[in-house]
Amino acid sequence: MFSIGEFASIGRVSVRMLRHYDEIGLLTPARVDPFTGYRSYAGSQFEVLGRILMFKDLGFRLDEVTQIVHGQVGVDRLREMLAAKRDDVARRLDLDAARLRRIDARLSDTEGISMITVDTKALPSTRIAVVTETAAGFGPQNIGPVIGPMYARLAQTLARHGVAFGPSSIAMYEAVDDGDGTGITVHAAFEVGPEVVSGEGYEVRELPPVELAVTTVHHGSMATIGETWEQFTAWIEANGYELSGICREYYLVSEPQPQENWVTELQQPVVRRQDA
Repeated sequence: MFSIGEFASIGRVSVRMLRHYDEIGLLTPARVDPFTGYRSYAGSQFEVLGRILMFKDLGFRLDEVTQIVHGQVGVDRLREMLAAKRDDVARRLDLDAARLRRIDARLSDTEGISMITVDTKALPSTRIAVVTETAAGFGPQNIGPVIGPMYARLAQTLARHGVAFGPSSIAMYEAVDDGDGTGITVHAAFEVGPEVVSGEGYEVRELPPVELAVTTVHHGSMATIGETWEQFTAWIEANGYELSGICREYYLVSEPQPQENWVTELQQPVVRRQDA
């Protein structure tokens, strides 16, 4: 038997961590002295501790680790959990790689900022077929996994109904209070002809004309479009405009082209600020 201090030292964990594992039922001592409360561990428990640390290192929560090491998870379910964890790690690596490229771009920019060109214009009315879902928030990590499948599903649905659409597509985003924090309503749409009406799996609506909008063009991946939006909204504020309607992303060049070749026009309805 090993005292808690000896077990912690050999197992390369802290005594505090072992006490916490005991409290949550993850790794209980082999023996607890009824008079002193001293915890003692068996040598066979080093293997259990090793499994705990291994699955914890893979990113599993302690409640998940408890189920795994206590044999409450079958082989098939464990494979599913590992596959899901792998997908999550791969997604975060992609986001980190995109962030690294943005940092490199900043390092190569002697002024530290990217300049954008902004135009003002009216937007015509546009007839669209649209589907709507909700994302947890703004940013490519939240919107990307939602909006990509939306376009694929909408395209398949329209094709199945024999509806001609495109070639350009439109995305619109609205911040909404979903009762559990701020969510984002995501609209994915294709332009359609005046003869098209709503059908199963999609809605047809008319985007009204906009008297005044400011626009700019983003070139490249959706991973960096947030930076263009930040510069765009800063320009709007600095030049005496106020937001007046839902922002739009008008995809001039998109799939099947690789994202580095995409061309997206950012459109924001505005009005002149009264004090401008």
